[in-house]
Amino acid sequence: MARRARWVMAATAVAVGAARAQVVDSARVGVHPAPAVDTMAPVLTNPLSKPPISPTKALFRSLIVPGWGQASLDRGTAGAIFAGVEVISLGMIAQSKAELRAAQRVAGDSLYQPGSGTYVANPLAQVVGQRQAAVEDWTVLLIFNHLISAADAFVAAHLWNVPVEVHGSPSQLRATVSAKVRW
Repeated sequence: MARRARWVMAATAVAVGAARAQVVDSARVGVHPAPAVDTMAPVLTNPLSKPPISPTKALFRSLIVPGWGQASLDRGTAGAIFAGVEVISLGMIAQSKAELRAAQRVAGDSLYQPGSGTYVANPLAQVVGQRQAAVEDWTVLLIFNHLISAADAFVAAHLWNVPVEVHGSPSQLRATVSAKVRW
């Protein structure tokens, strides 16, 4: 059970890939990180640019496959997160259903206690309800992921050409985040 969950998490981590904010270790001598390139500059310079797909198409694409609408809008990281949650949820639903079937299969059996010479109810009969709840919880997460992914793609398509500058600055006692939106 734990091995399968670790395998699913490792596969998701590989699929998501390295974060864009990571740079080469600049503490080593002779290594200089490449200068940052603003990939959004062409989009932000033209305030009349349209998104690659309409908001409705983005919504329906992300309802079908979470992350597809985000990927169509050049938001690969957000799309990978939604797709990763989808894969993990599907894997955990399959695992939870297998555990539920195993518990249901032996729940009606009784166990013989050699010391007392009696039969007692199988303790797995008590966990059937817990395993059913686990299946339901993962199913709810799957549905929630579909809806949130679709809403995010819809809003992202509508806000395609809004230029936003976000800055952050840490200090010893707090972190400050500011955003500038030009209309």
